[in-house]
Amino acid sequence: MRVAIVGGPGIGKSTLVRQLGDLYHHGAYGEGEEGVWDPRVLEDIAAGRNPVGVTAYFGELYDANYRDAALHDGPDRVIFFEGARITLEAHIAEYPAACHDRLRDVLVIGDHWQPDRVIVLTSSTDTVEKHIRLRNRPSERVEQMVERFRLIDAEFRRLAPQYPNTVVIDRDHKEFHHRDGLLAIITAAGLPPFREVPYRVMERYLPDRRGEPL
Repeated sequence: MRVAIVGGPGIGKSTLVRQLGDLYHHGAYGEGEEGVWDPRVLEDIAAGRNPVGVTAYFGELYDANYRDAALHDGPDRVIFFEGARITLEAHIAEYPAACHDRLRDVLVIGDHWQPDRVIVLTSSTDTVEKHIRLRNRPSERVEQMVERFRLIDAEFRRLAPQYPNTVVIDRDHKEFHHRDGLLAIITAAGLPPFREVPYRVMERYLPDRRGEPL
C-alpha cells in the first residue's frame, strides 16, 4: 500500500512521513530539504524564476522515490511518500497564469504514481506559523512562508475532490511526535493497523526455538 502525505509548506509532512514509516516499520520517502536539493532550487523558488524547471525537478525527485518503492511494495506493506501528483498541481498557483499551461505539462511525470491513499494535511495559519518558527530555518522568512501556505493550502483543498482515494485532514491540535496524534491520522485516513513491537517486563532474555523472545 502506497500512502502519499501532502500539504502546504510548514504543515508537518516530513515529520508525519518519518513517524508513520517508523511506526509501521516500513519505508518512508521524504522530499528532502536544503542539503538534498540542488542549491539553485531555493534561489529560483525565492525569486520566482524557472517555474517549469523547479516543478520538473521536484516531479523527478518524487518519481525516483515512487520507482524505488515499487521494488519493495507488497500486500503486507504500507509505504509512505512526501509528495504526489496533486503536489505538483497545487504549486502551480505560485506562478503567473501565463506559464500555467506549460506547468501542467509537467504533471505527466506523476501520472503513473497512483498512490492507494493521499492524505492532504491542512490547518489554521496559526498552527503553521508556530511550526515554521519552531524549525527556524535560515532560508525561510516566516511571513513569506505563511502567505505561501495560505495560497497552496487553498489549492490543495480545491483539488482534493478531483483526486481519487484522497482525504483532507485538519492537523490542528495533532502533534505528530505523540502517539495520539499519529493514531488520529491513521483513523481519519482509514489506514490498516500497524504491528506493535511488544514491550514486556523481564528479568532475563531467553530466545525460544524460533529465535523469538519468550
